[in-house]
Amino acid sequence: MRHSLILLGFCFLSQSFALDVNEIINKTLAKYENMNSFYAEFDQEYCDGSSGVCQLFKGKIYFLRPNFFRMEFTEPKQMYVGDSVSLWVYLPDEKRAIRQNFGQVPFAVNPDIFLKDYEEHFNATLVKETDNNFEIALTPIEETEIYEMITISIHNKKFEITAITITDGTGTKSNFDFHKIKINKNISKKLFKFQPPKGTKIDEY
Repeated sequence: MRHSLILLGFCFLSQSFALDVNEIINKTLAKYENMNSFYAEFDQEYCDGSSGVCQLFKGKIYFLRPNFFRMEFTEPKQMYVGDSVSLWVYLPDEKRAIRQNFGQVPFAVNPDIFLKDYEEHFNATLVKETDNNFEIALTPIEETEIYEMITISIHNKKFEITAITITDGTGTKSNFDFHKIKINKNISKKLFKFQPPKGTKIDEY
């Protein structure tokens, strides 16, 4: 009986540590390798490191390869629409739109962007494993002002990214929780064409 319990415990430990951090990341990258489109609803919590004040946001994100994206925030109402040529920021409450030219999609849009070639930029550690998720911490190899740590939660069966938390050197945290994730959802390109409503003030940079 005792030997059976020891064997059972050994098997349990083996299952708990069946995947290491590199295997988890590789399986996640494989999940997104053939991704043509991405849709998710999200909850964002932004906590300022200096004041300690936190703000909550909700919204939806659409991504269509190679370079189209749209983010809609419900409270306060804001919208970001972009491709490889320009980014529109629409603030309906202010009747204002900002257009900015840029050369590539912002790094935070593609959900797996931090994991691509991660060994060149980060040290990766598996810090937690729950019933549903792996939690991986990425710390920059070289110091940067943009982030001090990035924590990524990955579903342990679907290998979909379910949350991303970015912490900078001041202790400011921005956490995105994704739900209702749909990969390769049929998304029309019309969604990424933005025409400011009549009466909107437009600023260009």
